[in-house]
Amino acid sequence: MAVLLGPARPVVDPAPRRARAIPRTAGLALLGAALLACGGDACHGAAPEPPPLPLEVELAGCGALRAGGVCELPDDGTIRVWVKAPAQARAALALDGTPVAPAGVPVQGGVLTHVRAPDGARELAVTAEGAGARASFRARLLPPSAAPALKQAEALRRQGKLDEAAALLGALSSSPDPATRALATGKLARVDLARGRVEDAIPRFEEAIRSHRAEGRISDEFLDRFALSYALLYNGRRFTEAREALDALGPLEASHPEGRAMKRYYAALVSFETGDLRSALRQLDASAEGAERLGMRAHLRHVQQQRADVLQSLGRAGEARALLRELEASTPPDAPPCERASLLNDLGWNALHVAEAGGPIEDGRGALEQALALYGGPCPKPANKANALTNLALTALRARDPAEARARLDEARRAVPSPDARLALHWLDIEGRIALGRGDGAEALRIYERLARLAELSALAHGRYRAALGRGEALEALGRLDEADGAYAAAESVRGELGLLAPLGEGRGTFLGRFEESARLRVDLLLRRDPARALGAARRSRARALAALRWSHRLASLGAAERARWEGALAAYRRAREAFDADSRQDWQLAADELERATAARQHRSQAIRWMLDEALAVLGRAEPEPADDGALPALGEGELMLVYHRVRDGWAGFAVTRAGVAARRLAATSAAAPAGERPAGAPAGELTAATPAGALSAALLTPFRESIAAARRLRFVPSGALEQVDFHALPWSGAPLVAHAPVTYGMDLPGPSERAAPGAGGGALVVADPRGDLSAARREGELVAAALAGQGLRVERLSGGAATHPSLRDALERPSLEVFHYAGHGAFAGRDGWDSSLRLAAGGELAVGDVLALQRAPARVVLSGCDTARTAPSAGDAGLGLGLAQAFLLAGAGSIIAAARPVDDAVAERMMAALYGGAGFATADAGARLREAALAVMRAAPSSDWASFRALVP
Repeated sequence: MAVLLGPARPVVDPAPRRARAIPRTAGLALLGAALLACGGDACHGAAPEPPPLPLEVELAGCGALRAGGVCELPDDGTIRVWVKAPAQARAALALDGTPVAPAGVPVQGGVLTHVRAPDGARELAVTAEGAGARASFRARLLPPSAAPALKQAEALRRQGKLDEAAALLGALSSSPDPATRALATGKLARVDLARGRVEDAIPRFEEAIRSHRAEGRISDEFLDRFALSYALLYNGRRFTEAREALDALGPLEASHPEGRAMKRYYAALVSFETGDLRSALRQLDASAEGAERLGMRAHLRHVQQQRADVLQSLGRAGEARALLRELEASTPPDAPPCERASLLNDLGWNALHVAEAGGPIEDGRGALEQALALYGGPCPKPANKANALTNLALTALRARDPAEARARLDEARRAVPSPDARLALHWLDIEGRIALGRGDGAEALRIYERLARLAELSALAHGRYRAALGRGEALEALGRLDEADGAYAAAESVRGELGLLAPLGEGRGTFLGRFEESARLRVDLLLRRDPARALGAARRSRARALAALRWSHRLASLGAAERARWEGALAAYRRAREAFDADSRQDWQLAADELERATAARQHRSQAIRWMLDEALAVLGRAEPEPADDGALPALGEGELMLVYHRVRDGWAGFAVTRAGVAARRLAATSAAAPAGERPAGAPAGELTAATPAGALSAALLTPFRESIAAARRLRFVPSGALEQVDFHALPWSGAPLVAHAPVTYGMDLPGPSERAAPGAGGGALVVADPRGDLSAARREGELVAAALAGQGLRVERLSGGAATHPSLRDALERPSLEVFHYAGHGAFAGRDGWDSSLRLAAGGELAVGDVLALQRAPARVVLSGCDTARTAPSAGDAGLGLGLAQAFLLAGAGSIIAAARPVDDAVAERMMAALYGGAGFATADAGARLREAALAVMRAAPSSDWASFRALVP
């Protein structure tokens, strides 16, 4: 499977329809501007004034915005007003003193109203009164001022009649009116762009922007800076200049809320093109929030379309397709042809992503052909036409039709003889794949070496990955295997860089899964030559994927400034989490409608809190040391066998690792396929998954290592991808479950010892039981566990019921003396990447995955007796490094975890814990051995129960 380089991006019009906005100036977001006038002696001896009344007002839909909050009305006179005042206040709108009938809709805690201003309207006023205070906002209104000739020139430009448009604009550029001259100059710059004369367009934009600033035409400066940034970004990859063009708008943002929302969108484009998906998503969220608040429907469609692009880059092609289909359904029939063409092109591009991710092959050729027709007709844009042709070439490659791919590629080159860097990278990759397909390794190598040089010059990490991967395939085809290994290793190194750019909780696993091919091909190559190095390559790939989540061993590598950033970000995260939980405790007092609003607002807060920790971990990611050498073997105990499973070119490879060395096998696909409805999306019929019958799994995964397993006294499994869901300990082995033969643990294969030293007498233990007060079995379990641990000489602290709050639990977990932590209560697996999984606590609180990763330290031994506490859910396109609560504790430094991989019955949990703690020496026994005894006891007592739901996990 070849990784797509990134979107063959449709070049949208850098000058969308005039943004109709106005500020939040000297009053646009009026906070506490209470106009309580009193003068002379009237104020002497007066009672103290009440506190100012909070009032927020934002306007949108103006034809143009001038300095001082002056709104030039659009042609139809309709503007939009968003007002937020306290619930007890009375808010009113008036035009020239005439009240406006209230007919707004609630949006984000305020009300959005469409106001039709009659001809000659001079002023819009918003007032709010309540609790003895009054606040007001006023905006001056002016009639439309745009010259008819400017509108005519713009219409000609959009029709592709560039010479006529240029002639008209050239005459206007010498107008005695400075505003008309500036607008004409900005539109001439757009004509230059349409002609491909980027270097002529840039100084024209800069001249227009200077004039707008001098004339105080705020919205026109925003529009021309957006167009300039876009031109710099997509014509020459001038990332720094593109960002600077937007940053210059900073001082004007507060006066132009509509422009502020649009600026976030253009900033997201820069972030996306530089590979910073974390920032791109955050900026798109902010842009969408502003667009929703101000009724910017067309802009919101642009934001959602770009969000689909980001989702595709994260490997979430199915979600992107659903979003694009929603946009298709909501786009009005009279939408501009270029907007429709862009959406159709994205739908065709998405079809390629869906197929690459292993999903159903949906032919996107029809959408791409429609886009091509529009770009060749009512939306004459050569660069966009070349994009559509490039996507058609990729579609032909996917259909194994290299002749059609070559023909489409030639058409694209004729449409745009001088493409931008990203398009040129696509073209080279298509050529390289065609050469590989016909077995011409020498030609493919030449092409991919050229691609590598271009990607390096363009600072495009996706291109560097494709170049290294293609070089590896070409070198392997030529029989130059050592060089091929080096090329695949280089691709893996780029994959490590890319992994640090994927935000947590947004599809990090599927993002890394898009770049898994380099690891598969490298492991496959080395499997034929050196099994030990093949194992090392598999482990190294895994370590890179986990790099951004481990921080405890990286603090020493940070400089003073970065350490201060980490500590500040971590402190901010913790304060926000505590405030979030504190607010949640008051939810029971809210009425139904208030609770609904609070829940919606809290979702935004939850996302913001997640970004805080994600940003902190991103700082640490830059200090991540390189993983261990490929040939280094893991630290194993006497008689311990580690079984590692990794994807290769076709299927799976298995590795049996002992202190003596490595044995490797290619694993055949099974003929005992799982029913189609039970297979993960995109998994072929013979693929090994948790839904494959247990007997077939045992034959495929265990039988190839029969002798090694028979000789082992302990077994440690390190599965990945779909195999993470397999209960290896319950697979049939010699007439009984495997765990009857030897203790079984599941490893994450983290650097360092597999388990920390056992706690000694006098160490601390923490038992949390039934925090929500609704599990009587959990309360009984807590009493049993506390007594057993005290009997082992441990000092036991108990947090039961309402005492088990988020702050009290976090503080207890970080105590240096704490060695054992037992939780009995509700567990929940939720969110993409498992990020929203949590242990439910008192007063509506929770200990989430992010909270665990942020712990300064973790106890040596952890038992999580709750549903789904060891669950992960990687999909077929996932990198196979699922994250759940148990895995988070291991990443935070715990030595072993016993937890449930799925929902567990209360009776089974109580029985399992009674058996686990019933014998002597729990605190000193390893987790695998102790869980084995408990599981076998429960299986004997209740053979039909889900005794296999609990697992022992180690680093």
